[in-house]
Amino acid sequence: MVACGDGDSDPVVVVPDAGHQVPDSGNGTPDSGGGTPDSGGDLPDAGGEPPDAGGELPDAGGEVPDAGGEIPDAGGELPDAGGEIPDAGVTPDAGNETPDAGVTPDAGNETPDAGNETPDAGNETPDAGNETPDAGSETPDAGGGTPDAGGEPPVVSVITNWGFEAWSGSLPDAWLGSKSNLAGSDVQKVTSGAFEGSNAARLTNASSTHRRFTTAANTLLAGRYTCTYQVRGTGEIRNAFFDDDYSSYTGYTSVDTSTWRQLTYTFNLAGDVFDTFELIFSIRNTSGEHLTLDDVRCTRAPQPCDTVTCEPWAKCDNTTVTCEPLAGRCYDTVDCNEWQTCDATNTCVTAENRCVRHADCAGTPETPVCQTSTHQCIPGNPCAGVTCSNPATTCNPTSGVCELAPGACFTTYDCVGALPACDSATKRCVPADHASNIIRNGGFESWNVYSIPYQGNHLIPDYWYGMDNGLADPGTEIRATRLKQYTAAVHGGTTALQFIVPIEVAERFSLEKFNVPSGNYSCSYRVRGHGTIRHRIYSSAGWNPQTDFLTVDSDEWQPVFFKFAGNVRDWRLFLYPSRSVADRDHLQVDDVVCTKD
Repeated sequence: MVACGDGDSDPVVVVPDAGHQVPDSGNGTPDSGGGTPDSGGDLPDAGGEPPDAGGELPDAGGEVPDAGGEIPDAGGELPDAGGEIPDAGVTPDAGNETPDAGVTPDAGNETPDAGNETPDAGNETPDAGNETPDAGSETPDAGGGTPDAGGEPPVVSVITNWGFEAWSGSLPDAWLGSKSNLAGSDVQKVTSGAFEGSNAARLTNASSTHRRFTTAANTLLAGRYTCTYQVRGTGEIRNAFFDDDYSSYTGYTSVDTSTWRQLTYTFNLAGDVFDTFELIFSIRNTSGEHLTLDDVRCTRAPQPCDTVTCEPWAKCDNTTVTCEPLAGRCYDTVDCNEWQTCDATNTCVTAENRCVRHADCAGTPETPVCQTSTHQCIPGNPCAGVTCSNPATTCNPTSGVCELAPGACFTTYDCVGALPACDSATKRCVPADHASNIIRNGGFESWNVYSIPYQGNHLIPDYWYGMDNGLADPGTEIRATRLKQYTAAVHGGTTALQFIVPIEVAERFSLEKFNVPSGNYSCSYRVRGHGTIRHRIYSSAGWNPQTDFLTVDSDEWQPVFFKFAGNVRDWRLFLYPSRSVADRDHLQVDDVVCTKD
């Protein structure tokens, strides 16, 4: 930051009282002296001396008017504007003064400052007041030098809130990222004696175990970065960064000073980092005033490829400053392996009649084996020499890979056919009434008449219609008249459960509760018809998250899968049917199974 009122600013100049000065005429020398106008650090026509002093020579003779070898208005000063005196050599157009008559103005054949004409240069803007200084349509104070800006332009930092000027409550904005483990109470706002601006940040960690203070996550381009920062106080500090992993740390720097000390940290990013980069300050053993941090400026060194734009499948190489294909991508087939070709998406793919696996040779039964050394399809048996160690798997004769054998399973999730449950002992899919299924009467094959409180006697499936025991132990709330035996179409066995619920409000239908041993369980049920349904589990562990409603509109049975962890008491499954439509006999459910993995 550039502080206002520093030593580089122009001195205040007192403008002579234009109304009472003698106009430039007679023997007075017009706006000139022996010095070069508007140059270096000289003051233009001011100071304690009267303007337009008598016996000096006018801007003529052997000197070039208003020029010379020097660059006008260069150096570290501000451009001639605002409240300063206009360019030397011209009397500003002021009130009732007499124009510079009788003397040639500061320029060969230019029109003298007289009458109603524009002073100091044809149609240029006069050097006065708040108007554009000495320029016309050109950039003021141009030439080979830096414009009058008071020094070099401020360095831009890729770090947000690098000066700790913005705070939300007691914490600095854009700091304390996800990789910070320095407590928020150990970060304090310092409002006096900042290196720049108004604020700095004091970091405290008196222990010998380091703590990280990091920026919020940033996106940075690949490249070489240099960071400088100011620190004072007592303690040890070092740096690192996080992109998708932690970089190595620098060595600790011991700080023990009441004045600001500048430290430098450089690092390289091999690739672009999106929304994960955090700059790390690691501190330990702080004491006294601890460590105060300010002015964290990180800049990226320009690279040749910064001005080069490549296709999405290519990247610029800074060494050659050319776009090169990414791995697996191509301009043409020359960029690919000899057994590949470059397709229309600039991707290297397996060429026709070449292979990388046995499955690529499935179209040539006479040569079903892929010889990986040549990437050629040759005669043979893809399963030759392949041994499948898991009893549930067998070698696929097309791919030569061990896959689940027909009817085999690892969990119930693998049983998508007519047999819905997985017997973990044999790794085979089995019917819903198999002993491996912990859901009693999951196939709805067994029904009996039960007395339902306030509803009378009704035919309902055994081990279902768990009763409601209050808010702490919920149960079935759907009316028994909405439950029917269904035999027109079943998934397994001879009977399914039909829900007739042509209402928008879903009502609970529950198993009777039972205890489940420890272990992980895979579950499923089959549903068909027309309506919506979802499920949820309740036990001594509480409610599990409820699922979204599944919209059903098909005569085909479709599976719904879910998992849960055992070692719970009073476990029960809830089904929530609603919005059933008669065009497909409302909703039907069958083969509810849960097996231990």
